[in-house]
Amino acid sequence: MNWPLELRALRSRAGLTQRGLAELLGTTQPHISRIEAGQIDPPHELAAKITYFRDAPQSRGVLASIEASVRQDPHIACLIRPDDAEIRYETLSAGMRNHPLFKPDGEGDRIRPEVSPQGVVLIEKIKESGIFDGRVDAIETLWDTHVGDDVYYWHSTHTPIQTDRGERFVYCALRPIEQRDYESLHAEWGDVYRVLEMR
Repeated sequence: MNWPLELRALRSRAGLTQRGLAELLGTTQPHISRIEAGQIDPPHELAAKITYFRDAPQSRGVLASIEASVRQDPHIACLIRPDDAEIRYETLSAGMRNHPLFKPDGEGDRIRPEVSPQGVVLIEKIKESGIFDGRVDAIETLWDTHVGDDVYYWHSTHTPIQTDRGERFVYCALRPIEQRDYESLHAEWGDVYRVLEMR
């Protein structure tokens, strides 16, 4: 574990000074300072206290809270993250894990562009949009999936999230739509993709 990063993130989330965290954990401010500086690792008992405090619901960071919510969501949703040239699933909702289209996917897997004829183009557009570095407020996408002779139509909204550690993820809400709605939105947007900037 990266103890300096963990302690700084924990203090930031809890709004504590080094002295305040030290008092909570039953140690001294200089001890916390040395751990944060990477000079020492916490002894086993202190490490257990830090881990307990970090994992307590009231101490959860933004990402942990959102992940817990997404994992329980019965709707089709996920958190995604960039990974070099790919985009990977960080967290999958219960609805997504149980949907036949997404059953092959797991947390950490790359998003499969082959699921949709628009897949390769949409993934490139999402990567280039600026959503992973906070330059846009949201992206909407339209896509279809062919399963045998059946075609399924989807509307997705992608919203950026920045964690308390400065990491960037994107929350994706997916919903199936009728073909007529797909065609109507496609005509309105003039594309299968649009960027929303609300600033």
